[in-house]
Amino acid sequence: MEARNPPLRPRVRRVIAVPSTLFRDDKEPLKTYKVGFLARVAAIFRVEDIVIFLDEGERRNASFLRSVLEYIDTPQYLRRMILPLKRSLRYVGILPPLRAPHHPSTDERGFLSEYREGIVVGCREGELLVHAGLEKPLVVKGRRKIGTRVTVKILDKGAEIVDRSAVPYYWGFKVRVLDDLREVVRRYGNYLKIATSFYGDPLLDLRDKISRELGERKGVLIAFGSKRGLFEIARSLDVDLRSLFDAVINFIPNQGTYTVRTEEAIPIVLSALNLLLERSPP
Repeated sequence: MEARNPPLRPRVRRVIAVPSTLFRDDKEPLKTYKVGFLARVAAIFRVEDIVIFLDEGERRNASFLRSVLEYIDTPQYLRRMILPLKRSLRYVGILPPLRAPHHPSTDERGFLSEYREGIVVGCREGELLVHAGLEKPLVVKGRRKIGTRVTVKILDKGAEIVDRSAVPYYWGFKVRVLDDLREVVRRYGNYLKIATSFYGDPLLDLRDKISRELGERKGVLIAFGSKRGLFEIARSLDVDLRSLFDAVINFIPNQGTYTVRTEEAIPIVLSALNLLLERSPP
């Protein structure tokens, strides 16, 4: 299915949170492929933040997840300039292209946008040279350090640096690593906070309430478990999951398998949530 127009920035910000143990036991290159699939799903549903929270003290895998996610979100023409070579990136050749608006394509079906991601490669008397994947660097006014990543808007004559939030299109995701599940909730305190669990309340029972509240919040945060479910993760922190989140929801009632993997649950949950977001009041 091909979009005809560039996807717009979502009216309600979408954030997903996953534990640092996600895909920990998978072997390469399958592990890298699964992270790439996660990135594609996040972009399809216009997720703007992917949060990795530490679970069981697992920092090494958190670093792996972050490096691969940041790699796939970075436009191809910037990767060699801003991403250092790492062992965690040795299988990135199998990753699918993101095909989001901030990844301009030479394909005639690619989105044509006046905005581009770039990196400052030079400066002179109040002007900057910005490599943005074009034939020549763009000349823009401003003061930035060489090596700084910027978002630029191409004008009829020249270009200017703009804040990422000023771009009207979906502009990819940011990746954060936070200390634990409690820190995630604190960070997104003014969002509608939803935990996913087999032991949660059926989505249909909360559909109208969730739809109403989505129109009153800055965004929505959806947290997922992995080998350990969110109830178990919360207990290990000596907190009650239902007191942390606004709702604990079972998005897959009457599932036909004993288990649902996290990489399977994420697109299912985001698809259901997308319907609620589209029908919630502006």
